[in-house]
Amino acid sequence: MKLTPEQKERLVQFVPAYQQYEESIEYQRDMAEQQARKERYAVLLSASGIDQMTETEFGQIISSLWASRMWSNKAYFVEQLLEDNGLPRLRAALKDLLWGEGRLADRYDAFRKTIKGLGSASITEILAFVHPMDCGVWNDRARKALELLGFGETFPAIRKTQITGQRYEAFNALLGLIRDQLAHSGLRGLEALDVNYFLFEVWRLHRDSLDAMPEDGRPPIAIYEFDHNEVVDQLVAIGQWLGFEAEKEKRVARGAQVDAIWQARIANLGVITYVFEVQRHGSIDSLILNLQRAQNNPTVQRLIVVANYVDIEAVKREIAALPENFRNLVTFMEVGDAIRAARLIDELSGIIGKLDLVRSEFGV
Repeated sequence: MKLTPEQKERLVQFVPAYQQYEESIEYQRDMAEQQARKERYAVLLSASGIDQMTETEFGQIISSLWASRMWSNKAYFVEQLLEDNGLPRLRAALKDLLWGEGRLADRYDAFRKTIKGLGSASITEILAFVHPMDCGVWNDRARKALELLGFGETFPAIRKTQITGQRYEAFNALLGLIRDQLAHSGLRGLEALDVNYFLFEVWRLHRDSLDAMPEDGRPPIAIYEFDHNEVVDQLVAIGQWLGFEAEKEKRVARGAQVDAIWQARIANLGVITYVFEVQRHGSIDSLILNLQRAQNNPTVQRLIVVANYVDIEAVKREIAALPENFRNLVTFMEVGDAIRAARLIDELSGIIGKLDLVRSEFGV
């Protein structure tokens, strides 16, 4: 893998902006936070620290992740991880991921296969803060920055939120090439994690243009490659931020377990429930049957299908001949809108978090 002349030129163009960031108070704050997390992880995520890790200490790690910022109720997220995986399995998987003897790609893939509820952004962030010289963070900001810098064609994984271990190794190699180029331009002594901060600054300078609406005012119809479980988690997080009691994988009626629900208690009306089903490469007939069963719960006010545009149109065609009382309950959300809403919540969380208004349940 080599950088093209165009990619090198774009990287050089952002060096002055990053140098200006290095002189700012924000940089000092970011580096203080980085150092504090490195020190905390060095204790809690050492090989011996993992062996003795308590549920509270696990919660401290998870709640401190950038990838967890979208959760207003981080305790719920941590409890779900512990319930779904169990602390002994989490300890064993973390120890192998961080300190195992096999290839990083294999250890990463084994962790993703073994542990439910943590995606690429969370896994790579843990790796990056434990091994900052060699590992970077694969998240939305890094991906978008790489696309702005011209890596879309040479590194097509940019468009994927979830990547394999082999792709993660390739990403780390790419960060090494970028680090070398930045060193030639005066930014020396950077770790792989520091290159992420460079990418974040690229993203920050151009985030408005990334989300700009086309001139006709209509968002483009896009086919998103997404991870089903990640989108379910995002829907729960969005619901919690909106003040709902939001949960995933809930049984709402006989034979109907749905991907996510939002619930609210309203005076004189009791409980109202909004049901979400995420559709990705599955059977539309099974989806519709599950929604029809969920309809039998009298608290359900809406049945919401979250999918790509093409799948939404297919579901609309299938339910066109079904009873009107069912059709009127079904509504649709494009998965790109759900992903963007979660990203905006993440940004808002970062802004509000700097105010330190509320301390985390885990003390971080």
